[in-house]
Amino acid sequence: MRLHLTPFTVHKRYALAISRGASAVTENLLVRVEADGIAGWGEMSPAIAGAETAQTALADLRRWSEPLAALCPDEAQRIEAALDSLGGGSAARAALDMALHDWRGRRLERPLWRLWGLDPARIVPTSLTLGITAPELLRERIPGLLHRTGARILKIKLGSPDGLDADRAMFAACQEAAPPWITWRVDANGGWDVPGAMTMLRWLADRGVELVEQPLPRGQETELPRLFADAPLPLYADESVRVATDIPLLADRVHGVNLKMMKCGGLTEAWRIVNVARAYGLRVMIGCMSEATLGITAAAHLAPLADTLDLDSHLNLLDDPFLGATLREGRVLPPDAPGLGVTLNPEAAAAFPDLFAEESRP
Repeated sequence: MRLHLTPFTVHKRYALAISRGASAVTENLLVRVEADGIAGWGEMSPAIAGAETAQTALADLRRWSEPLAALCPDEAQRIEAALDSLGGGSAARAALDMALHDWRGRRLERPLWRLWGLDPARIVPTSLTLGITAPELLRERIPGLLHRTGARILKIKLGSPDGLDADRAMFAACQEAAPPWITWRVDANGGWDVPGAMTMLRWLADRGVELVEQPLPRGQETELPRLFADAPLPLYADESVRVATDIPLLADRVHGVNLKMMKCGGLTEAWRIVNVARAYGLRVMIGCMSEATLGITAAAHLAPLADTLDLDSHLNLLDDPFLGATLREGRVLPPDAPGLGVTLNPEAAAAFPDLFAEESRP
């Protein structure tokens, strides 16, 4: 097989700020795997303030290209063993794994969800995320966001560097600007300490919040039992869970886990996370970083297995170069086309004239 690598840039309608940083523009990476006249697509997208970037992913994939050249995309075990030995970033691996699954689905002329025997009717509505933002701006944005998307679930990023009072003011502004039937979720992105988390969990529970993600920073998992013992609402681990082997140590101190393709390394590891989480009786959320429709569509094929979804990053893009998953009544649904079923968005093609220009291999 041969790899083709193309960096591309996407711009957010609204900058997304979390407890660790902010992002308005993201450089992502398109990975195409070609073999036997079939091409599979995958997408890499970095985390906000993360160590992995499109350029580090590009370097990893270039390094992997020669060892993988002798393998066929359907030799899944050999490919996984090769990548395990080569090492590299999880988001780069996710893009490659995505492209390999797309290739296999295209070759068999079936969408991934059909190959896996999943039922899109089981897909639950996604939340839409609002980053850390001044309360007055949130009051202006929320009505338009709800009108544009028809969303019924909002996830609010808290853990503001300005402290708990800023968190409370921001969340109160969101509730003031939204109709009463909105479902509320919160993601602190590790922005609280234990006393702050205890205070906020009670405060948020009184305001009808459904769940809270990552109340404490990654690395403070030993403190989670203090929250879990009397938690007034469900706690989900996000940054604390990267791969399936992270789950056993968390199973007695969270109610669920949030898996992300970029964090875990792709659809192959995502399946393991789902199965291990279920074995421990945990709930499963599927989330995202800053993927365009290509990456979101890959997650949507797995979405029938999730209890909770946060697949919305593509809905905040001004220049998404892809078409794939569709939003219907708040649900992100995968296409019924072979593989991922993703195509180039004609409206965005003019803005990305070099998107599919082949990069010569070193």
